[in-house]
Amino acid sequence: MYLENGRDIVRGILILIFAAIAFWVDRTLGLALVAMMGGLILQSAFTNWCPADLILRPMGLKSKR
Repeated sequence: MYLENGRDIVRGILILIFAAIAFWVDRTLGLALVAMMGGLILQSAFTNWCPADLILRPMGLKSKR
């Protein structure tokens, strides 16, 4: 598996968790977390760096490029 695939897996899991928080716990908190996640995805598109890299790189995932 590559680093980009790992990023997508982490993003998908976090968005599902944040949506569950919005549904079952607190709508405002859940939507704020989803908005924060969207901002991080935009930042990652421009800089090619994601905070999840701090966990995924030590696990041995390499970039496709």
